[in-house]
Amino acid sequence: VEFCGSPEGLQLNRAFVKIADAKVRRRIIDLVKSLSSEDPD
Repeated sequence: VEFCGSPEGLQLNRAFVKIADAKVRRRIIDLVKSLSSEDPD
């Protein structure tokens, strides 16, 4: 919840809601999830 109020969170949220294609939004969510679960080596 803290992230949503941060400058980065607000910027991402504003850009994300402008994406009209639901498939593209889903792919972005999947991409972010995969990046967040990567090993930080």
